[in-house]
Amino acid sequence: MKNLSPSNTGQLTTGLFHNFSNRNCATTKIYVNRKRNNISTSDIVMLEGLSNYTFIHLNNGEKILVSKTMKEFEETLLENGFSRVHKSFLINLRYLSSIETKGELFVILRTGQRVEISRRRKTSFQKEVLNYLKAN
Repeated sequence: MKNLSPSNTGQLTTGLFHNFSNRNCATTKIYVNRKRNNISTSDIVMLEGLSNYTFIHLNNGEKILVSKTMKEFEETLLENGFSRVHKSFLINLRYLSSIETKGELFVILRTGQRVEISRRRKTSFQKEVLNYLKAN
């Protein structure tokens, strides 16, 4: 397991956690119960797709069901520090804690959630994480 916490890695990762805690983040507009709500992208831990619906997992533990596909969210969130690790999951790289590489591939988020990385997306995910760490 590769741990990405600031205490176990170099200056690059320490800067990552510091920079993103102070960074202004975009908001995304979603409809919940026929009302338009603005949600800060920094509050979104991950998105979980289920057919034509998406569950938005927030950092406060709340889970919101939205009748939008993952693809609709992906188009706007990929440029805001998110990565598609699986057909059904889009994670916020700000919440990335570690990556399990033994056996099946998994991402561990700071919230304790464990998300599988598809074999097909492994290489592109690794590049995205490296670019993310270098940029911040």
